[in-house]
Amino acid sequence: RRNADGLPEVMRDGQPYAPALESKSAWNRALAKVFGNDVNRLFDAEGNSAIIAPEIISPSVVDNIKQADRGQLAIEYLMEEAPATREQALTIRDDAMNNPLYKGTLVAEDSKAIALYIPITAKTYSYNVANLVEKLTEDWDGADQVYITGQPVAQDTFGVEMLVQMATSAPLAGLAIFLLLLFFFRRLSLIIAPMLVAVISVVATMGLLIGLGFDVHIMSSMIAIFLMPISVADSVHILSEFFDSYHRFRDKAETIKHVVGHLFMPMLYTSLTTIAGFASLATTPIPPVRVFGLHVAFGVGLAWLLTMTFVPAYIMLFVRTKSLEGVCHVQDQDSCETNSSRLDWTLRWLGGFSYKRWKLILAFTMIVIAVSTVGISKIKVNDNPVKWFTQNHRIRVADRVLNDHFGGTYTAYLTLRPQQILTLTCAERIDFIRNAAIERFTDTLPEASAIFLQLLDETNTKFQSLENADIERCFGDLTEAAKGLDEQVSGVWNELGDAIVYLQPDGLDFTKLSAAIADKSDETTRKKFADRMTGFQSLEGEALQNKALDIVDEYVALSFVDFLYDARAAASAPAFKRPELLAYIDQLQRSLTDITIVGKTSSAVDALKKATYELNYDASESTERNSAFYAIPPNPSAVAQVFTQLEGMKKKDSLFHLVTKDYNEVNIWIQLQSGDNTDMQAVVEDIENWMAENPAPVELDVGWAGLTYLNVVWQDKMVAGMLNSLLSSFVVVLIMMMVLFRSPLFGLLAMIPLSVTITFIYGLIGLVGKDYDMPVAVLSSLTLGLSVDFAIHFLERSRELTKKFGSWKEAIGHMFQEPAMAISRNAIIISIGFTPLLFAPLVPYKTVGFFLATIMAVSWIATLFILAALITGLQKYLFKTNNSSED
Repeated sequence: RRNADGLPEVMRDGQPYAPALESKSAWNRALAKVFGNDVNRLFDAEGNSAIIAPEIISPSVVDNIKQADRGQLAIEYLMEEAPATREQALTIRDDAMNNPLYKGTLVAEDSKAIALYIPITAKTYSYNVANLVEKLTEDWDGADQVYITGQPVAQDTFGVEMLVQMATSAPLAGLAIFLLLLFFFRRLSLIIAPMLVAVISVVATMGLLIGLGFDVHIMSSMIAIFLMPISVADSVHILSEFFDSYHRFRDKAETIKHVVGHLFMPMLYTSLTTIAGFASLATTPIPPVRVFGLHVAFGVGLAWLLTMTFVPAYIMLFVRTKSLEGVCHVQDQDSCETNSSRLDWTLRWLGGFSYKRWKLILAFTMIVIAVSTVGISKIKVNDNPVKWFTQNHRIRVADRVLNDHFGGTYTAYLTLRPQQILTLTCAERIDFIRNAAIERFTDTLPEASAIFLQLLDETNTKFQSLENADIERCFGDLTEAAKGLDEQVSGVWNELGDAIVYLQPDGLDFTKLSAAIADKSDETTRKKFADRMTGFQSLEGEALQNKALDIVDEYVALSFVDFLYDARAAASAPAFKRPELLAYIDQLQRSLTDITIVGKTSSAVDALKKATYELNYDASESTERNSAFYAIPPNPSAVAQVFTQLEGMKKKDSLFHLVTKDYNEVNIWIQLQSGDNTDMQAVVEDIENWMAENPAPVELDVGWAGLTYLNVVWQDKMVAGMLNSLLSSFVVVLIMMMVLFRSPLFGLLAMIPLSVTITFIYGLIGLVGKDYDMPVAVLSSLTLGLSVDFAIHFLERSRELTKKFGSWKEAIGHMFQEPAMAISRNAIIISIGFTPLLFAPLVPYKTVGFFLATIMAVSWIATLFILAALITGLQKYLFKTNNSSED
């Protein structure tokens, strides 16, 4: 509850207590303040608690399904009061262990742990509720371990820690990029510009996101991570070209005009292709991905605009001419101030190797593509919010511990309802009763059965001709007729029974028994009795008498009136008061628990069987006799009676979480020990196959629900959406490349590094067994931008230099100087710059850090090796004016 100060308050030892929920870390408190994370937010706008108290599952608020008096259930909670002794505690444990709804759910089967299930009104309260539990239990004995997990708390905790990472990892990545820029360009004033471009782009984009009212979620938190390399990449091209060209002009203005003139169109198209890649995410069916894609596209456009305007202006205003005196061409490394001599030598060697060994490079590329294709075939589309955390994170640890002790921390729900809910007419009900009567009475009471069937036919004829026949009148006439038939049938058997019960057991054998009843009842009844006694004629005394009376009781119990009431109830009973359908649910649950990943299932059938057992339990009887009652009652009337008692339990409506109030829809609660999408999908497929092989008594509509299943649906939409997005953006970028180069062949070449990079990355994912999840899927859009960026610069400069020097053979040496240097600096800065992400405690950030570095490295190799080799092999088709005699 909320106290007078508006803070959360609990009752502790009978006294109100307001725990201090804020973090002890000043840094965490500061971040919480900045990001608006109020740990005391445990109430909605109306002041209602975020915790749904009536739905909590714990010993003190769940019913103890236990016998009170014979035929009655106890109306009490499992733990009415906290136990004062160990014996009392063990009694509570044993009661829970004897209830299929609580065993493995509330109490661990090894009796070493107890679980509380805390329902909340919205997922966004999960982190604060978990924090409240931790604060309330932090003073417990150290031997008592408290573990908190579950998909809602995992997702909400990730949201909180994600903001912390956004405030730490992104700046660390920025710092690493800054240091690398300083290493390459050696001038602080020069490298401030690209950092400002990146910061402005990120801040403006995030400001737009929040200003438009969008929440910061897992995807939008990575906007800064994705914009940083793209913003820096554009600026580095400008800086690198300026740095390597300044020696030719020795004038800032002329150098900038030259650089912008050379790079304007390539950078425009690289930015447009990147924008196209991210904007294509707007076609996905997942709103967070659409928001992410469109905002990154905006940020890329803004970064290009700033690079083309702000960076040149910054150089003119803030970079002193004197600081550029040491800048020289890469050919003069020995006499100049630079850190690129080794890189320049390496690039020159690569240029020569690519030209001379182009066939070897292409052959090796084909091998890599073939291996990658095998890897792609092994890709597993999968996600699990709990696996967003590292192995030693408290949520991952809790997940492992609780799944070891309980049925499972991941939940799914399987709902079933009849496709048609029929209301039978009088004639239809009579037909239903007729078929049931034939099955029940024809063999045991053939004569009486014939009379009863005749009564049914007469009643059917009577009411068939009347519109809207009165069902009550219909059954009233039948009941009266059935009473007379019962008197006739039971009378002869009662006469037989009276004769047997007055016999003296001493010296009684079958001959004396037969003589005693020779003149009792009628011949047909005596013959039926003799037939039933076959196999028991050797019995003597009391054993013989008891067996004879048991047979008589069986026939006396064959009441047509009782049958009529039961059959009438069965004909009108809702679906899940019918034993045959309940038995099917029971079989379905057994098939579910046979699946390895399923730890536990719970349904109304479990409650029904437990209640039936308790209602019929007799301590004086044998275990075998009592255990026989742990079953579904034999007819709808008996089922209805048990359910009626369950409806009156102390925790109101708990039954109706498992079955609807009209008993026409049932819900099976499935606990899984893994939240992986692949495991949930396997469960769905296994049950679909089982139900196809074992059809239900009636046609059922089957539905799935729950967070674990929701993730499967979301993942399916994500994969299809991301694939369509990638293909559409690939086509758009290809067309843009053809327009840019005014050549279909150059356009296709520009897509080679992209195609090789994506193939290799996806192949690597499949080969190492990394799950294909959302961060990995979105990285393909980044690949689209960065790979094409390198290719555009390489091809554009290749055409310029080949035109200038007259042949590709002469141009390639120059290509692997300034142009290759700019591309290499970009690749190195971004690859190494994002290594701080590898140390983040959140797996998606690690994934982004690793794959960013890999994408840059592969794109760099694909551009400098594969493109150079392809140009060498296709030079006579690419450069028409070249010397055709070149190798």
